[in-house]
Amino acid sequence: MKIFVFLALLACCATFQYDTCNRLFTNTRDWLCNEGNLCYYGCQKGYCWSQCNGAGAIEWDGPPGTCNTRYHLNTNIEWCWLEAGGNTCTTHSDCTAFMNQPCSGSCSVG
Repeated sequence: MKIFVFLALLACCATFQYDTCNRLFTNTRDWLCNEGNLCYYGCQKGYCWSQCNGAGAIEWDGPPGTCNTRYHLNTNIEWCWLEAGGNTCTTHSDCTAFMNQPCSGSCSVG
């Protein structure tokens, strides 16, 4: 019986990591979560950005094209500026139209 309970809990927790953005990241700025690819995104310094996989891709076993929902470096996630013409913003919700755009540069931590 104990083994069954352990396996049930393990199965529950294994799928739990693929249902929302990184729960380990300290989201103090209320970034938005793109539920489609599990990446945080938002507005920073007047431009749209998104979470991405750089070093975190090494150990990420989630669905292709999704962001690592466990990895962070000292409570910081990897991110990039989004490639989109005229993606200037003043609020996080201004970036919703650009949240699925590719990165315009490298993925970095900061």
